[in-house]
Amino acid sequence: MELIALGDRDQDMIRAVTYERQSHKSETDSQASPKMQRDKSVAYINSQDNWTHIDTDYSDVGISGYDPNVYRPGFERLLEDARARKFDVVVIYMLSRLTRQGAAEALKIQQELANHGVALVSTQEPFINTSDDNPFGVAFFALIAGLAHQESKNKSKFIKDAFAELKSKGSHSSGPVPFGFKSEPVQVDRLTIRKLSPGPRSGNDVGPNSTPADAVEYIINAAEEGKKTHTIAVELTEKGVATPLSSLDPDAAKARREAAQKRRKAGAADTADNGWSATVVLRILRDPRLAGFAIGAVDQKTKVRRILRDDEGQPVQPHEGFITPSRWYDLQKLLDGRKRVRNMDRAGTMTLLGSWGILRCGKCQSGMTVANGDGGNYVCNLRRRVGDEPTHVLRVGMADTDAAVASRVWAKVASLDPEDDDDVAILAAAAERFAKQGTDPEAASELAEQEAQLEHVQQSMQELYQDRRDGLYEGATGRAAFKDTILKYQQHEARCMARVEALKASATTATRLPIDEWFADSDEGDPFEPGGLWDRWDVTDKRAFVSLFADSVTVNPATTKRGPSWERVNNRIEIEWAKPAAADEESDDSTEVTS
Repeated sequence: MELIALGDRDQDMIRAVTYERQSHKSETDSQASPKMQRDKSVAYINSQDNWTHIDTDYSDVGISGYDPNVYRPGFERLLEDARARKFDVVVIYMLSRLTRQGAAEALKIQQELANHGVALVSTQEPFINTSDDNPFGVAFFALIAGLAHQESKNKSKFIKDAFAELKSKGSHSSGPVPFGFKSEPVQVDRLTIRKLSPGPRSGNDVGPNSTPADAVEYIINAAEEGKKTHTIAVELTEKGVATPLSSLDPDAAKARREAAQKRRKAGAADTADNGWSATVVLRILRDPRLAGFAIGAVDQKTKVRRILRDDEGQPVQPHEGFITPSRWYDLQKLLDGRKRVRNMDRAGTMTLLGSWGILRCGKCQSGMTVANGDGGNYVCNLRRRVGDEPTHVLRVGMADTDAAVASRVWAKVASLDPEDDDDVAILAAAAERFAKQGTDPEAASELAEQEAQLEHVQQSMQELYQDRRDGLYEGATGRAAFKDTILKYQQHEARCMARVEALKASATTATRLPIDEWFADSDEGDPFEPGGLWDRWDVTDKRAFVSLFADSVTVNPATTKRGPSWERVNNRIEIEWAKPAAADEESDDSTEVTS
């Protein structure tokens, strides 16, 4: 390395320029700030005799000095002008601003400048001065360059390790805050993570002045009411509700539009602040963060965000959600097309047997409800061809059907024999269901959530096995990823199954069927007498009772018009009695994966 003689040049002033670099696009008062770097360098130039500042922009903002493959336009202009001998000295704030690639790269840059008679000076490292004003500069230059490289390596490792630790805790560690949420730092296991929680609400109907949290609540409620995502998007657009895109800062919104444009490959990017789409609505509804879950990798096939799971397969839940996990799982079923059981008939009434899944058509096995404009009959809900069964309409009198089913259920309860295996199975199923109905709200909520988690993870396992069959986990890396994911799913499935069984057993042990009390409620032991138990119960109580002992009621087509109507109806009815919940049979794909 040679010293650059500046004092004996045949010119009035030494021409000096500055170079600044910052890895991230943020303007702060830290030493990384390009403005601060420039101010310090210019001040140094002004303090030197016979030096003049050549005001040319040689800066790179948002660009790494560590990656050798990164193109730095400001740095390249600096070298190009040095070769053209447009200046005599380059002033930097610190060597790490020029490069973080180590001593060899730093010396290479210095030699390139020296070949064209350009000196290098650092304002904060006095030993880095390759002009002839500082004879010690050469000796210390390589040492400082090496230290800068080691610092960068250590810092890079620390950042990677920190991000990995934060991610394992479910921290929202990067990117914009999800639509409708706010972020705040909290301490978890001596780590500061970014916890998400619902943002502020306006308390008004959704419209142009709604908050993002208002919009999210509206979307959730509308979906739970059975509205399609397209319908929800149209409603939000008509109401003038701002979209997630319009809630971002300009730079983030621009990047999001450009990314969407690349994905579409054709057509103009969406720039409307109030133009909602079904895709955006669905993305919000599918987001596990709605229930407080942390998100892991995005499923490359479905593009759906997966729930982040810990080493034991448990969902990581560091955030505060808009809805409970149980409610979120139910919402996913709705989005998958698995409709929840309706409590009301389509005529808007609540009847004993209609529209809650127990009453079935004997022709096509479809559910039956109350006929529109005809409150006296139950009717088959599908008036079209089903398989080989032609178009048909099956009706049955509601009053006679209700009376026949109620009397047969009560008669069955009265005749249950603890010595008969079939009756023991019915009693076991009824006891389990009664325990679930009568358990305390907190335990019932946990049981519902555990059952929902179990169903969700089992469906996720099926999808994962299908992805493997489709060739999405080829090669050593793919097989390792599949094995890691399925192990976590299996661990969580086993834990959910154990907890569900424990909750059911606890409730069943603590609760017994009050059969004697039911029949002792009236003087004659007849629940149907005026003022008796059946007469006093409302429709909800009656449904709950029937559901304890019956799994389904099938109404077969009429075979005769002779005899009393009640008798004809009773002959058409078949009741499938309750059976205890059985463990689902394992599929061929659910073979245990061992580590």
